[in-house]
Parts: sequence; structure tokens; C-alpha cells
Amino acid sequence: MTTILHDTYTELEKEIELTGKLRSETAKLIQEAAAHGDLKENYDYKAAKEKMDLVVYRRQLLQSFAPFKYVDFDDIDTDEVSFGNKVSILEEGNDEPELYFLLGPVEQELDLYPDIVTYHTPFAQSIIGKEVKDTFTLEIEGKKTKFTITSIDKVSTKDRKK
Repeated sequence: MTTILHDTYTELEKEIELTGKLRSETAKLIQEAAAHGDLKENYDYKAAKEKMDLVVYRRQLLQSFAPFKYVDFDDIDTDEVSFGNKVSILEEGNDEPELYFLLGPVEQELDLYPDIVTYHTPFAQSIIGKEVKDTFTLEIEGKKTKFTITSIDKVSTKDRKK
């Protein structure tokens, strides 16, 4: 089951609906182009078939995330790191913490928010359940690096990329 923000779910549903309309429109284009004769040298037919392949692929990709478990902004907890958080993390040796958004693998979220860590990644798995001031260590390029959680907040629509 794929966990996504409720806003993302709404966007995803719209895009799935749009791809359905595009599929119907493209099927009509294929029929019209096929009516022009010889399909071997029919550029319009080939272009419409290629477009259909892309539309079908896009729709399958969008549907591959189903079934969904969506989370509303009001349901996001900030006591410990979990889905829907923006987490400030200080790497040992750095002066300023980095901000990460713990969200899902759905590309709508990847496109909407900066510095996303999907909840399936090893980095996300190492911070889930941590609280402010908790530390964790990761091996990065053969070197153990210590990190500290400095703040946990809810992701909001204000955090979206401009």
C-alpha cells in the first residue's frame, strides 16, 4: 500500500482521469489516421500509435501506486518522525541542519516538494520513530556519520516548490 498526502491523492486521481480522456482522444486519432490508407507510410498513424503507447504507459504507472493510504495534513503527528513530516537534521561537523520532507514515492509529491526522502529509503527508515534530539549513525561512502534530529514539523502546502 502506498502512503501519500491527501492533496497528492486528489492530484493523482485528476491525472488518472486525464489520461483516460487522452486515451480516448488518441484512439480517435488512430482511427482517423488509419482511414487515410497504407499504414506503413502513414506518419499520422505512427505518431498517434506512439502517443497512445505513452498515454497507456503513463496511466499504468499512475495506477501502479494503488492501493493508496492517504494522510490528511491534520493527521500528521510531530512527536516523532513519521510520514508527512519535514525534519531538520544536523550532520555532525556541519553548522546548519538540512531540511528533509518524509513523503511517498509518488512522483506528484517528488515534483511538489523539495528534498524529499521517500519513506521506503534506508535514510527514511533510520529516522522514522526518532524524536527531537535523537541521534543516529549512517555509513556513507564507507564512513560512519552521526546525525541529530533538530526539529519535526508537519509538511504543509506552504512548503511546496515555487
